[in-house]
Amino acid sequence: MSTTSASTGEGGRPRRIRRLVETALLMKLHHEPAHGYGLMAALKTMGLEEYPMDSSAMYRVLRELERNGAVTSAWHIASTAGPPRRVYRITERGEEMLETWLADLRETAHTLNALLTWYDKAGD
Repeated sequence: MSTTSASTGEGGRPRRIRRLVETALLMKLHHEPAHGYGLMAALKTMGLEEYPMDSSAMYRVLRELERNGAVTSAWHIASTAGPPRRVYRITERGEEMLETWLADLRETAHTLNALLTWYDKAGD
């Protein structure tokens, strides 16, 4: 028998859910443009603090989203001290992708909720 919980992956980390990070990044960018550090912080405030993601992986996801036309980026040279930052913005294609993924997540959540409700009631 495995010592890893059914709700977690290896090392006690949450199981990866396909396309979850892409969806979360687009959700954040839907509300406002952001740079990488802000996006990484947003992932944590969105409930993904335990999700197995580091900044290099997040930037790979952003580059893929940019290649797919879901986001654009440009260097922002702030008037304050510090290095320029690449700022990401969602595109019209990104908005369409987000709507599709959100609909899928809502359907998945509904199905999982029904399944868990059945299980909980079947135990009574």
